[in-house]
Amino acid sequence: MLNSSMNLNLQAYTIILKKIINTTYKPGQKISERDLINELNIGRTPVREAILHLRQEGLIEAVPQSGTYITKIDLQVAASARFVRESIETRVIKEAAASNNPLAINTLNTIVANQKFFTQQRQFEKFFAEDEAFHREFYQMTNRQQVWDWLQTINMQLNRFRMLRLKVEELPWEGLIKEHMQILNAVKNHEPEEARRLIANHLHLMLDEEDDLLKAFPDYFTNIPTDKRRSE
Repeated sequence: MLNSSMNLNLQAYTIILKKIINTTYKPGQKISERDLINELNIGRTPVREAILHLRQEGLIEAVPQSGTYITKIDLQVAASARFVRESIETRVIKEAAASNNPLAINTLNTIVANQKFFTQQRQFEKFFAEDEAFHREFYQMTNRQQVWDWLQTINMQLNRFRMLRLKVEELPWEGLIKEHMQILNAVKNHEPEEARRLIANHLHLMLDEEDDLLKAFPDYFTNIPTDKRRSE
């Protein structure tokens, strides 16, 4: 019975988290425990536990005398997560480029091929999943899977930003694929410094594309830099 309850708790959490990350539940949207119970067809306790967990992670907030809301994307937190990830991943990619792992290279080639397919199909959630798989593979091939897992605990606001980026027409997915191919070639050709340079530029995209997202979704963000806030 305990395991069943724990599975329901995890199921509720995972479903709600996914809907927040992919913006099915939009930043700033009001939600209710009753609606979630009816929508997910899961009992009150698992849903309540999921909401509590997500509040602790800064993805849901309770506003006194108002209700429960999906938090807006915190740009400061997202930028800090990007900084941490770039600091770590530039070292990971150098290790990957110095290694010799044909199986991992084959996996990475498959991931890029999948991204091309999902681009044609405009399946942004599957494209994003392959994007995550591409980066995760470098941690796995350097025995840094645990580091990747740790990063996920601070990456949620960043991932919300990255997922939202796929919905901006002015920011085509093909550019991401091209950069992935360049990174993969540098790793395949054992060019650690070039791989490090390419991954740093790739992870810098958030800063480069921030203005486009703020323009496309002006009400989805909080902690916006002063120089980028809309004039009231």
